[in-house]
Amino acid sequence: MHLIHILVTIVSTLTILSALALIFGSSKSEKTHSLWFMVAAIGETIWGVSIAVFLALSNGAPEQAVAPWLVKGIYIGAIIMDVALLGYISWKYKTGKLCTVVFAILGIILSAILCYDPSVLYSDITLSNTGNSISINLSRGFYIAYALYFCTITPALCGFLLYKIKHTANKKMKKGYGFFMVGLVVTGLLSLVFDIILPPTRYDLIWVGPLTIGLVIIGFYYAILKFRTITLSTNWLRILSYIVLIGSAISIYLLIFHLIFSALFKIANPSFQVILLNFIMIAVVLVLTPAISELHSMTKSLILTKQIDMAYIIKKISVASRRRLDLKDLSGFLAEHMHFSYVGFLINGRLYGSEDYRIPAEDLIAIERLKKPERGIWQSIGHLNQASLKELEISRIGIITDASGAEIGQVILGKPATKSLLDKKDLMEIEMIISQVAIVVGNGSRKS
Repeated sequence: MHLIHILVTIVSTLTILSALALIFGSSKSEKTHSLWFMVAAIGETIWGVSIAVFLALSNGAPEQAVAPWLVKGIYIGAIIMDVALLGYISWKYKTGKLCTVVFAILGIILSAILCYDPSVLYSDITLSNTGNSISINLSRGFYIAYALYFCTITPALCGFLLYKIKHTANKKMKKGYGFFMVGLVVTGLLSLVFDIILPPTRYDLIWVGPLTIGLVIIGFYYAILKFRTITLSTNWLRILSYIVLIGSAISIYLLIFHLIFSALFKIANPSFQVILLNFIMIAVVLVLTPAISELHSMTKSLILTKQIDMAYIIKKISVASRRRLDLKDLSGFLAEHMHFSYVGFLINGRLYGSEDYRIPAEDLIAIERLKKPERGIWQSIGHLNQASLKELEISRIGIITDASGAEIGQVILGKPATKSLLDKKDLMEIEMIISQVAIVVGNGSRKS
């Protein structure tokens, strides 16, 4: 089986998993509606897997016996998928119900005719080393009727989806449905070309339709997750969603690799060694992803000197709160990522900060004696020794309080690295960081 056939099968399986997660994650009122999505995923799976297996068949007696059933699966599976997608999008509207029922009846008629007399679709099935195909019989009119069916149901799908987008109050879901519509339009055109127009002359590219539509269905599931329209309340649902999304990302990577490899080397299918190397590289990237993400966040926090990366700093403090905390290390970390020449903590008469930055004892005593501010955390430093403040580059001093408001220490900030003055936004972010530090210190998560 070629790489592309494996990808079609994988994507088809992932659509089933995404539909399962959608059903079990939906509210009770939405579960019935989500069944349409499941039926669409089943149809896509029948369509895609039938294509993948058919194209991979060898020329033997058992394969010759199985091939006609796979051909039926290809064309009936696509009908099931499109009718179910139409039902998922339009069933809540009266016109949508009527339209879905009409297309379902027409689809049943086409499927029944194909099952009763397959010769209306093809005159012969060819299984060979050069590629498997069917000789489509255009003279019987069935294939033309089948093509017209899909050229009609696809615009109906898009029409109801456009109506749904216009009448959906949730702005986030509008974006999700908008993505789904763009995907359906693009994949609908690809399916028209590769699954309707080309098969009478070239059958080896019919995998394009199920692969791309499967990815769009999974992409819509991602949009549903992103916009919180379902609740992944159990661990197995979360694990299932991780499998679907990571599996889809890997499938897209391998699809891009296959297309580039085929275009560059003019080889229809990469060797087993090349495919294995790709899977090894994917595994390496997955293992390194947390480290790469951490490196990216740290680098971003250090480079963006005119702003404070709140998310990264709070995350690191939260991690530190779960173990014994070295306030000297924390002061150095905050100085780097809050972009100050110095950050120190004065707690119980002891200064925690860089060893290279020493504050004379008399200045520490004066700082300890500063009055508690009436509002906020920042203390007035106007009556301190201004010459010492300038020499030490101290710009601000604030109090650290516990949850009850009792003072547990002070924070001393050096000179801002890139700004002469801190604006209101900067001060608010610094106060949020100091409040997080207060929680850590208040819980006793430090070492002397």
